[in-house]
Amino acid sequence: MELTFDQRPWAWPVCFLDKCPDKEQCLRHRVALLATEDVQFTFAVTPAVLKKKPCPMFRKEEIMRAAKGMTRLLMNVKSADLIALRTQLRAYLGGRTAYYRYWRGEYVLTPEQQADIADIFRTFGYNEPPLFDSYEERFRFDD
Repeated sequence: MELTFDQRPWAWPVCFLDKCPDKEQCLRHRVALLATEDVQFTFAVTPAVLKKKPCPMFRKEEIMRAAKGMTRLLMNVKSADLIALRTQLRAYLGGRTAYYRYWRGEYVLTPEQQADIADIFRTFGYNEPPLFDSYEERFRFDD
């Protein structure tokens, strides 16, 4: 899978510290090296992290299977459970606005979030895995 500078979340700090002993294994450093000439500014790690062992900003390069879109998620939910289940999903995902961004596929769900959503469904007696619109392999940028 090819990594590009534009794949990182907007405010995700990258690392330009060449003296870091972990730079070869760090996703932040790898992304920083991919910055193109048109990138004039970005969020970055400061040299203060070099004083700490291990580096608190280190992120191992990891690929995850992200779920995108939830338009089919509630298709098989009984009408008696619908409001309560959707309310729990909204609360879990951070409120109404975030819920609909996940629903439309603007945000993707990590494997951990997918498992938590399956747990919410199980509390309502739905043991089948929830259906998301699609899945894609992505680099894990979450902190």
